Amino acid sequence: MISHKQKKILAFPYSCYDALICDGAVRSGKTSIMMWAFVRWAMENFSGQRFGVCGRTVASCTKNIIVPFTAMSLAKERYIIRWRRGDKVMEVRRGAVTNYFEVFGGKDEGSQDLIQGITLAGALFDEVALMPESFVNQATARCSVDGSKFWFNCNPEGPEHWFYKSWILQARAKNLLYLHFTMDDNLSLSEPIKARYRAQYTGVFYERYIRGRWVVAEGLVYP
Repeated sequence: MISHKQKKILAFPYSCYDALICDGAVRSGKTSIMMWAFVRWAMENFSGQRFGVCGRTVASCTKNIIVPFTAMSLAKERYIIRWRRGDKVMEVRRGAVTNYFEVFGGKDEGSQDLIQGITLAGALFDEVALMPESFVNQATARCSVDGSKFWFNCNPEGPEHWFYKSWILQARAKNLLYLHFTMDDNLSLSEPIKARYRAQYTGVFYERYIRGRWVVAEGLVYP
């Protein structure tokens, strides 16, 4: 089953927005549906283009994004997928359409050099709050193909974080769709599992991981 918020992710490519941000609680069903929608959008609107799939590291992005997508039954039914492990590129084909999804890691300030000079038709950032601003700015600057869009997901950090201030608080100015997720937006989670997660955290970690709020370490929640 797909929740109302997840349906909004699927609808995003057909909207007038230039970017999508999904933040909120852990295990809230953001990541897998976003990757599916990202690839489907790319395959329906482009051919022969390169797309960025960005994580904190190449290894974490491969493990959390690429491998689950290649194992998804719907993806295997619809597309011919080839994961080129050596150059970290996922090649996706459907009929005469072929696109390339290149994995990048944004763990530190020097990571921006790895993506510099590349032309992209879109980029997905998994756990963007763990990446430096310089890397994200460089990656978004690479998206110069007409119709390109940015896709972001993350769990919250503090309210002074650069991504919260530069993107979430600037949602209207930057023409982006902002969706806030809780565990209730993931219909695959049972009530006992959600209760276990809620009992696992207290204080600032409960606010960030369960309520999905951008809160300072002392516990003060900014509206």
